Amino acid sequence: MKSHHLYATFSTVALILSSIVLFIFYEGASHYEMATCIPNNCFCEAINFDSPIKQLANTLSSFSFVYLGFYIFFKETKGELLRFFAIFAIAIGFGSAFFHATLTFLGQSFDLAGIYLLCSFILLYALYRNYALSKKETIILLIIINLILDVGLVVAPEIRRYIVGILIIIAVLSEINYIQKVKPIIEIKWIKHALLTLLLAFIIWVLDITKLLCSPESILQGHALWHLLTTFSVYFLYRYYISENFLSHRD
Repeated sequence: MKSHHLYATFSTVALILSSIVLFIFYEGASHYEMATCIPNNCFCEAINFDSPIKQLANTLSSFSFVYLGFYIFFKETKGELLRFFAIFAIAIGFGSAFFHATLTFLGQSFDLAGIYLLCSFILLYALYRNYALSKKETIILLIIINLILDVGLVVAPEIRRYIVGILIIIAVLSEINYIQKVKPIIEIKWIKHALLTLLLAFIIWVLDITKLLCSPESILQGHALWHLLTTFSVYFLYRYYISENFLSHRD
């Protein structure tokens, strides 16, 4: 096993065990605000209110993002911005697990904050390459955008899913603009794989949340499959990024 696979495996296991301890401790807290999806819109999986992990399948499947994030982080020893990409993938996995384990408003906020980070990164990474932004400028913009988005999570949580959709559309259009304008040496097939996988995942997400395809007590859950498919989509996007042949490096 290559070192980055080994490090990713150990790191993922360590985070899973630490998260379980956190969920047990959090379950014992005296008061917490429940997620806005309570009581009957938290996807198909049945809610076990007597357990510190309210939705087992949806929680465990979230850690697929964590493994991928650690894999990229330990593999990318030179691409500083792609290490941020890796950290944000880890953030999505932990946030999603926190949400499905606790079904609290705090968990919901962590879940969306991670998604915002990754979606805004995709947008800004396109701008970084398209308009020769420095890494410092890119990181500052990333911080500003996510501070605004995170305030929105508290002020108007009901529009969170629309914001994610808008971010994804803008990010994809920005990448398309970069491809058409710069014509980089890059393997387009990987972004096609990413988009097709994301589309399939979204279809399953809709079937699950509308309960058109639903077996609440089963360990096989549509939303868990959504987690796995979107993890593959992020992996394909990573393969797309690293296939690019940079002629120079910017600081």
